[in-house]
Amino acid sequence: MATIVLTVAGSLIGGPVGGAIGGLLGGVVDREVLFKPKGREGPRLSELRVQTSSYGTQIPKIFGTMRVAGSVIWATDLVEHRSTQSGGKGRPSTTNYSYTASFAVALSARPILGIGRIWADGKLLRGAAGDFKARTGFRLHPGSEDQAPDPLIAAAEGGMTPAHRGIAYAVFEDLELGDFGNRIPSLSFEVIADSGPQAAGAIARALAGDVLAADEGTTALAGFAASGASARAVIETLAGAAGDGSAPMPGCWRCCTATAPRWNWRTWARARSTAETGATSPQPIPHRAR
Repeated sequence: MATIVLTVAGSLIGGPVGGAIGGLLGGVVDREVLFKPKGREGPRLSELRVQTSSYGTQIPKIFGTMRVAGSVIWATDLVEHRSTQSGGKGRPSTTNYSYTASFAVALSARPILGIGRIWADGKLLRGAAGDFKARTGFRLHPGSEDQAPDPLIAAAEGGMTPAHRGIAYAVFEDLELGDFGNRIPSLSFEVIADSGPQAAGAIARALAGDVLAADEGTTALAGFAASGASARAVIETLAGAAGDGSAPMPGCWRCCTATAPRWNWRTWARARSTAETGATSPQPIPHRAR
């Protein structure tokens, strides 16, 4: 439209030369103003809210070194990032959208030494050397009793932010989600809770307290995640993991191996009464088979 109008106007004013100049100007106006191609948009999410937390999920106590999934305990909504690329002369521009998320994952209900590799949706996200395959900020809180609140969570939640003392957790800040379908991926962590394998008896004593006087001569486990409805249930699982019956189990009349201490009925009763009922005095139980 502008090409025709300006060509005619230019011809009337300057003859053929004026018409040519008017035509050129009219083409520019038509292409860049009147009939400029609309920009194209890449895929875009319609919902940015994140729902990942599950109330009541138990956080295990990790011993040794284990690969664990963890539990998301805090997260922001997805953050949308917009970038526009020019399509060149006469071509529409393209607007692309990318997304990031910040969140915290609880790993262990006892302090840990550190973490090794991290997997996201089964693929390596963090190598053994600490290198990340996707851009993200990362902080580890090892679960000490004097650890401070994470600064990102504190900035988002205000002055009442819990420090989660006694809980080891990891914080991801602005993790790019493009490689994971623009969602928080399923994560698993190589948690290093202790410097080496732990004796089953030592783990049992750590779980049940002083009521179990197990020595260090029991089976050593490379890793163990302690979680269950009661101390007895956890120690029974521990005994199964040890594989030789060396770990003491309150309320279970199992003969110990030669490398494990032999428990008399008073010791078993004290363990059972304290671990299961909270009582301070022994309860009579059947005689243990020899």
